[in-house]
Amino acid sequence: MTLPKDDNERKVLVIDDDEGDCCLVEDILSEEGFHVVKAVGGEMGIRILSEEEFPVVITDLRMPDVDGLAVIDFVRKRRMESLIVVITGFASVNSVIEALRLGAYDYILKPFGADLLKFTVQRAFDYIALRDEKDRLKFFEVITQLASTTAHEVFQPLTVLMGETKGILRTSDDASVREMAEHILEEARKIRDIIRKMDNLNGYVIKTFPGGHSIIDIEKGSSGRTNIE
Repeated sequence: MTLPKDDNERKVLVIDDDEGDCCLVEDILSEEGFHVVKAVGGEMGIRILSEEEFPVVITDLRMPDVDGLAVIDFVRKRRMESLIVVITGFASVNSVIEALRLGAYDYILKPFGADLLKFTVQRAFDYIALRDEKDRLKFFEVITQLASTTAHEVFQPLTVLMGETKGILRTSDDASVREMAEHILEEARKIRDIIRKMDNLNGYVIKTFPGGHSIIDIEKGSSGRTNIE
């Protein structure tokens, strides 16, 4: 599923030594709501990339100053997450293979149709959305493991605390002591409820809402009960 992107996230950098080709790509992609930044030549493209990272970069492969392979090399050496689509008017299999080997995401041969360009760029953004979602879930899995470990570490002393507090309530006639014990027991029960959720975070589910927005629901993971009363 394609997640909704705002204008800032749907930015595309187009690098080509032919300004007319840059404008053509801009016109086509602008129809689909993409915000296009143009760079006439590889040198200008690298200068722009030095100041700002783009989700998708479209670059001509053959340029007189700095070619597309150098652009790919620049992006990869700086560990940018940009997906690079190369465009070439030369049906050179070797150059395309070299671009893909260096880390290009996809390629388009000139002359190309508007539909092919739109499809390729949209597919790149779909891939980015999927990649980001996987990274988010992987991060959440680390958090759930940490939460579960913490819950188990807190469980034992909390059990002792609640047991001792109940013992005080059974044996003490002092009103102030009983009031304090009841307060401690109430707070301990709140902590117990938190532990129940923490210990069952691995049962989370992802809820998707209209518009493509999604949230992680941990309530599903808190249906199990730790035996602390």
